[in-house]
Amino acid sequence: MLNINTSKETKVSGDKRAVLSARPRLGRNVTPYIFLLPATAALLLVFFYPMLNGIYTSFTHYNQYTDTTRLVGIENYTKILQDSAFWNSMQRSLVWVVFSVLGQFVVGFGFALLLNERWPGNRLVRAIVLIPWVMPGVSLGLGWSLIYNGQFGLLNDILTSLSLPRADWLADPNLAMVAVIIANIWKAFPFVTVTMLAGLAAIPDELYDAARVDGASVFARFRHVTLPQLRNITLIVILLMAVWTFNYFDLVYVMTQGGPAYGTEIAPVLVARYAFRQFDYGLAASVAIVMTVFNIIFAALYITILRRSEA
Repeated sequence: MLNINTSKETKVSGDKRAVLSARPRLGRNVTPYIFLLPATAALLLVFFYPMLNGIYTSFTHYNQYTDTTRLVGIENYTKILQDSAFWNSMQRSLVWVVFSVLGQFVVGFGFALLLNERWPGNRLVRAIVLIPWVMPGVSLGLGWSLIYNGQFGLLNDILTSLSLPRADWLADPNLAMVAVIIANIWKAFPFVTVTMLAGLAAIPDELYDAARVDGASVFARFRHVTLPQLRNITLIVILLMAVWTFNYFDLVYVMTQGGPAYGTEIAPVLVARYAFRQFDYGLAASVAIVMTVFNIIFAALYITILRRSEA
């Protein structure tokens, strides 16, 4: 009798497992995506909708007097390609990106090499060096504007004390770009420092020991061990800094608003001028879309290099 009941219970439990296993596999696979719906909806609302709206706006023209919008096709793109202000902004952006990234990398890598050595106060300096990176760009722009002020700026006071001529840094078209690039280097070099410092820490000590045994000098170890080991991370850092610098807006706008004589009007500042001074949102959106194309190219290069470094 006991054996009969046991066999019945086994049969019932087996039937339950069969029913559970017979549930649609699709329903179990959909469950994780249901939990992702809120984040996906927020992403679509915050990112994709403005992007699609910007693409649509680039094909329209807004009349501020009649408050009407009409489709104009590729007219806005034709206008910006024929506008000298657009090509001036692209040229200024190229100078801005190249010299900013170059300066950021040289200064940041130099600090990384310095902080990679052991000396008293190393950890304190590591913390202090991050201050420019975490400060808001608007605050930095206001601070550097005071430093560069032609009448009472700190920089001119230092030049006067050294018997050197004073300069009106942000009012001179030949000096304004140099001034904002220096401010941008000071803002962003800590990121390069931290990233390259992590790369230096990941280099095995055995490579340096082997180089010392072979009689390699300090410069030879740096050239044949340090630089090759940091090649991938260097390329990634440079691409990241190029993308960020190309899209950077607040520091330049606060310091010069694109002047003097459009000498610092990089592409993001041109977008602001088209949109908020001329109220030509179609032209502003067109320039922004062109910037997006450049960003996509940078992103493709970044992903390619990242995959090669992981391979």
